[in-house]
Amino acid sequence: EEMGGEKGMALIMNPETGEVLAMASYPFVDPNSYGKFPELNRRNLPIWYAHEPGSTMKVFLAASAIEDKKVNPNSQFNCENGRRRIGSAVIKDVKPRGTLTVSEIVKYSSNIGASKIGELMGRDTYYKYLKKFGFGEKTGIGLPGESKGLLASPRKWGPIELATISFGQGVSVTSLQIVTALSAIANGGYLMKPYVIEKIVDPEGEIVTKNKPEVITRVVSYDTSH
Repeated sequence: EEMGGEKGMALIMNPETGEVLAMASYPFVDPNSYGKFPELNRRNLPIWYAHEPGSTMKVFLAASAIEDKKVNPNSQFNCENGRRRIGSAVIKDVKPRGTLTVSEIVKYSSNIGASKIGELMGRDTYYKYLKKFGFGEKTGIGLPGESKGLLASPRKWGPIELATISFGQGVSVTSLQIVTALSAIANGGYLMKPYVIEKIVDPEGEIVTKNKPEVITRVVSYDTSH
């Protein structure tokens, strides 16, 4: 209401297990009479709606660079007082800053600092980590309509694309992908397969199906996630 948004979504996940505890979309739909609502209302936005993530991606950039030993949290980068030219493009920061550490680049959300970390990583290495975090792929949550987002092959990344993807533009993700990837940082480095159904019980009370936490891959080390 405050921002006049057309749509919104919320998702809560247990990062240790991948269990989705709550998931909501706005505008709402009444499932008892869903035919009365337009198509957008019937979409499960956290798993269907792919969007440019923006600066939330800087967390994964920093984690990837630390894991690959290209930087440490105290590595310093000149953020050029808020303006940096790359080819024909000029990258800007909201607030001009000079030298920042990797931690400060995330804290102050410096696009220029992120672009320099991305260059240090290189397109192929950064792409490899983004794929490990689960971007560009469906999570396999088992609900209909899941989108895999958009993560172009690094062969298509020029210097400008590498810079913009470093701060979350030129790539699209779902909220489910973001939360699942962030959970890997929160839980010590494991990408968990998300799930909604804990178990299915028959009329006699016997468990027919039970989902258990499933590790997809180890993305980063415990030290990096910490």
